[in-house]
Amino acid sequence: MPGIFIAFEGLTSAGKKTQIKLLADRLREMGREVVTISFPSYETEIGKLIKSWLSRSLPLTPETASILYAADRMQYQERIKEWLRKNWVVITDRYCYSNITYQSALGLSKQWLIDIEKPIIKPDVVFLLNIPEETASDRGLKQISLQEFLKMEGEKPIETLQEKVRKGFLELANNPPYQERWYIIDGTKPVEEIHAEIWSIVQKELA
Repeated sequence: MPGIFIAFEGLTSAGKKTQIKLLADRLREMGREVVTISFPSYETEIGKLIKSWLSRSLPLTPETASILYAADRMQYQERIKEWLRKNWVVITDRYCYSNITYQSALGLSKQWLIDIEKPIIKPDVVFLLNIPEETASDRGLKQISLQEFLKMEGEKPIETLQEKVRKGFLELANNPPYQERWYIIDGTKPVEEIHAEIWSIVQKELA
């Protein structure tokens, strides 16, 4: 079977990690080689700079931070290509779309954010775990890293920003050139029901 590149997107606490683990485990049970990654990748030098920015120990403009996020993904491109050449399944927790939606919600140009991400490999499939902002908050949205992230942009209310981000994801999912490979999943459903829906789609993509 050929390799496939799958991305999971959605608000913080949407359930991405849970669904990635369920999918990866099931694929491995089938005998597929699976590699899971996440962005930002805090273990890399670029990722460490991003972490410092999020902790407010490194002052950066939003534009500079966005370029760092893009560079973080760029340094993974050869590895992703190699994994796909080996016919592995590559699953990522967040990808360029998080940078596009979060930073545009904070006021940066969406087209500029899309343009700086153009050189990278695009996923074959993107699962958007769609949950309302109230659900995200109930699941523990207010994490330290996100609080720090918001503080750097003028203390914007979390709920207001998250609703903008949620709408930004849906706008990407429903419009060219993305809608053909995006699947909007109701993230408020039970975990196993969500997994069953994702698994059905992945089976078709692998056929």
